[in-house]
Amino acid sequence: MKDSLINGNSGIKYREDFNEMGLKCHVGGVIDINLADHIDRKTLRFMGNSAAYGYISAIRAIEDAGLTDDMLKDINTGLVMGSGGLSGESFVEAIDIMRSRSVKRAGPYRVTQIMASTVSACIATPLGIKGVNYSIASACATSAHCIGHARELIQLGKQKIILAGGAEEMHWSMAAMFDAMGALTSKYNGTPESASRAYDIDRDGFAPSLGGGCVIVEELEHALDRGAHIICEITGYGATSDGADMVAPSGEGAERCMKMAMQETSGPIDYINTHGTSTPVGDLAELKAIKNVFGESCPSISSTKSLSGHSLGAAGVHELIFSLIMLENGFLAASANIENIDPEAENLPILRERKSSRSKQSDVK
Repeated sequence: MKDSLINGNSGIKYREDFNEMGLKCHVGGVIDINLADHIDRKTLRFMGNSAAYGYISAIRAIEDAGLTDDMLKDINTGLVMGSGGLSGESFVEAIDIMRSRSVKRAGPYRVTQIMASTVSACIATPLGIKGVNYSIASACATSAHCIGHARELIQLGKQKIILAGGAEEMHWSMAAMFDAMGALTSKYNGTPESASRAYDIDRDGFAPSLGGGCVIVEELEHALDRGAHIICEITGYGATSDGADMVAPSGEGAERCMKMAMQETSGPIDYINTHGTSTPVGDLAELKAIKNVFGESCPSISSTKSLSGHSLGAAGVHELIFSLIMLENGFLAASANIENIDPEAENLPILRERKSSRSKQSDVK
């Protein structure tokens, strides 16, 4: 992952299933993994792909944080993870079986695979989590909200440790709905790696992606006492909404959200990993909000979605993880595929080449 961010390697590939099902978009994120190699059969049978991706990421986060089994099963350890949508693969399979054979043949595991809380339930249960355990579902903001909410729960004294993040499966059935909305890219089917191009004048929609991500959010003194490897401190968080339109962001809510997060901290802000999905309207609304907040003192900007695509419910945690990799390794990733920058973005410090960061900061807003 670090090498991909440094070298600008895209994870967007040709999706034959999208083409076969008649979507205009033929590109998207791909994960080449045999889930059965990573999750035992008795645990995996309850999971759709999104929960499985989240589970694998949670296991890696636990190992990296040095959490023991006793710590995980402590009543002061919880989990808040979600997804933007259900497991399309499991849902379509169940419908096909019920229509072609019998409703009785759908099997006993479909509910846990497709329920709204599938990610949290299917991860917390095998891990033995006894603290909070639920999902937040808020489309593209899902895992960012999960992380921010985890911080708030810890601040309130409800928990000491929370596994936070999200996961997403990108089945053709979900992609088809975004395709019908006109939200997906279709101009770059022949060159998938160039399809996600935030701030380029010829961007035409987002490249749908998938995966899971998990971070360990922990009360500071608790982490220090156990000698944890602390990567960063979350010093500010905000959550708002536009209250304006279902699909076209006004930017006003994003502006208030950034200001809310900044009210909690006085440290410098050196970099913004933007939402930057590569949609004609959304990218500019976000940039307008950034201009209104920072004025002439805007920090460096890039969109890592230009490499990863848009993983919906996993996007927030993915981009936090990407930012933490940059933080630990002293660089800022470039925003890829900008061949002709949008005139509305010209006067902003959007990184078109990798940059060495000023210093290794420890705060995340």
